[in-house]
Amino acid sequence: MTPEDLLRVEPEVLAKLILHKREKIALSLPDTIEAIAEQKHMAEKLARQSRSKKDDLEPKVNNLLKERLTIVKELTGKLPSDHPSIDTTSPDVDIIQQLLTNKTTSQEFAEQLSTIIQTYQQQGGDIEGLVHYKSSVKANNALAELTNDFELAKNQWNDNEVNRRKLESKFTKMSSNLKDSDTSIQYWQQKLSTNLDDLLIDAKRVAAGGLSSRQILRNNKHNKPKRGR
Repeated sequence: MTPEDLLRVEPEVLAKLILHKREKIALSLPDTIEAIAEQKHMAEKLARQSRSKKDDLEPKVNNLLKERLTIVKELTGKLPSDHPSIDTTSPDVDIIQQLLTNKTTSQEFAEQLSTIIQTYQQQGGDIEGLVHYKSSVKANNALAELTNDFELAKNQWNDNEVNRRKLESKFTKMSSNLKDSDTSIQYWQQKLSTNLDDLLIDAKRVAAGGLSSRQILRNNKHNKPKRGR
């Protein structure tokens, strides 16, 4: 509708049309907000549950990672410093570094540990004399079983948290829209009970190429000097 069209419409008719539209929106929003609130409540519950599961598994995973490293530290101390296998350019040094990395998978750890154990035995080392060998292997095996559950728990928590935040934002937006609609309804009801002369003034100003009252308020807001911190 052009400004000229607005001038041809009686202000009271226009106000009633706007009021009717706002009332229609206000009537539909509560059901929408209630539905979103239920979804948000469920999303919050799922996010809490998945986070609880993740938080329960995380220290177990960290403890197993720490436990499996004990054999690596023990082997590092037992390998002769003058043996070629621990030269800084040798493959065994790279293996040790990989074993010390938490990102190394359980399968990779088992394979690399087997390689370094062979080197240790070739040097005359006795595997039965390694204090932490069995416990490290056991920890690595347990880690293999737990890792998938932990990664799944983390992914589920991330997905649930993203969904929770989306619903929280949607709920806030819809609630704000309802509040704005209620404010608008009160405004137009008051206008209809008093006078609509100022609306006609605004319409004429816009028809003449001027700014709407909303745009004037917006410009004043932007031009208002900010307080210094």
